[in-house]
Amino acid sequence: MVKDTLNRVGRWADGHFIGATLTGLVVLFLFVFYFGHIFVTVPPGHGAVLWWRFFGGTDINSQFGEGTKVIFPWDRLYIYDLRLQQSTENLDVLTKEGLQITVSATLRFRVNPKAIGVINAKAGPNYVDVLVVPSVGAAVRMEAAKYTLEEIYSSARNQIERDVQTRVTKVIDDLIQGQPQAEPEIFIEDFWFRSIKLPKALEDSIEHKLTQRQIAEQYVYVLQREEQEKKRKELEAQGIKAFQDIVSSGISENYLRWKGIDATLKLAESHNAKVVVIGSSKEGLPLILGPLENGTPGVPPMRLTPPSTSTLPAAPGLPPAPPATR
Repeated sequence: MVKDTLNRVGRWADGHFIGATLTGLVVLFLFVFYFGHIFVTVPPGHGAVLWWRFFGGTDINSQFGEGTKVIFPWDRLYIYDLRLQQSTENLDVLTKEGLQITVSATLRFRVNPKAIGVINAKAGPNYVDVLVVPSVGAAVRMEAAKYTLEEIYSSARNQIERDVQTRVTKVIDDLIQGQPQAEPEIFIEDFWFRSIKLPKALEDSIEHKLTQRQIAEQYVYVLQREEQEKKRKELEAQGIKAFQDIVSSGISENYLRWKGIDATLKLAESHNAKVVVIGSSKEGLPLILGPLENGTPGVPPMRLTPPSTSTLPAAPGLPPAPPATR
């Protein structure tokens, strides 16, 4: 039985060799040509949605994860990046005063894996240019129109960034309606102004104004410091006055004379003293400092009584001193 079957196949092949060969070559060619359309690989961090050519178009309710997928060659698998993405755009905006400035805005976002079917059907693979960039531009222009140029450039910059992020999230979520899930199609992670370009004259004017404001605030702290210094000096003066009051009550003529004698004794004991000190009044304490009798530097005995005329010569131009009484 089997032998008869093989014989019939062999006879058929001999009779249709050329046709069978051509058919096999065509099938092989088609397989090689459509290989990339039949076996589709989804890279890491990506998701895919299937588009049926003959069965209703985009399959919104089904998503494909990473790996190799097998589809019909006439269908198509759209692949979307689900990782964190970043988009930077230069936008021309008008301030509250009507001045035009250029801002470089950066948005970080990621696609909701459950919404890639809706995004593919409503916006397509270039959803960034269709949904994200226009929404960011509209939000930035609307928020910037609420503030002056100085506020955008300095104080209100962070507040504008937060308001733009909130508005962009709401705008993008409202652009696509009728999605099967309540979550947004695109998650906005962060937004900030990378740079703000102003006309050179305006930029210099604002920077000068901000500098003067900082200087004015600095003077407030300087005045506070000087006020504290004033209080410190007042307390110091009060302490000095109290000290003088206490000391002056205890100083008398005898105390001063005793301090003079004590100072004279200390000068006399010094080996380097080579001067003569003579009191100018009767209360003065004459002190003669010179070498000792043996030639060794030292201090001779002191006399604490007024000097006699024999020891003190008269000064030129003055009458001789009266003789000392004993």
